[in-house]
Amino acid sequence: MANSMQIKSNKEVRDYKEIVYFGMTVRQLLFTGLAGGAALGVYFLCHRRMPMEMVSWLCMAAAVPFGAFGFVHWHGLPFEQILLVLIRSRIVLGRPVFFRPENPLRSIITNTNRKGKCHDTNRKEDKNPAPGEKLL
Repeated sequence: MANSMQIKSNKEVRDYKEIVYFGMTVRQLLFTGLAGGAALGVYFLCHRRMPMEMVSWLCMAAAVPFGAFGFVHWHGLPFEQILLVLIRSRIVLGRPVFFRPENPLRSIITNTNRKGKCHDTNRKEDKNPAPGEKLL
């Protein structure tokens, strides 16, 4: 009998996903079934009318979007939210959307620096100023 016992745990609790079947989550399992159904539907609709190579490519083209909806995550966003962000940024706004945090203190500091140097009364005067700087 072993003296120690190891318990597996996720590094991030927020990243926990319930594994249902074959190591997949419910979302992945659902979209895998939909991808298989779409591929089967395309196969049964086209296998008598087209050559087999073309039918196989059409089956893959029908299954890929469903696979993307089930498995693709980017920056914590599922595929449908990625599509919404891309549509909003490229089509609605007509330009890419960038995240630029706003710092209200930065505008105050830049305005103060533009008016003149801020004098601190608690600061000791430099005995050796930088080149080109005057002693106060």
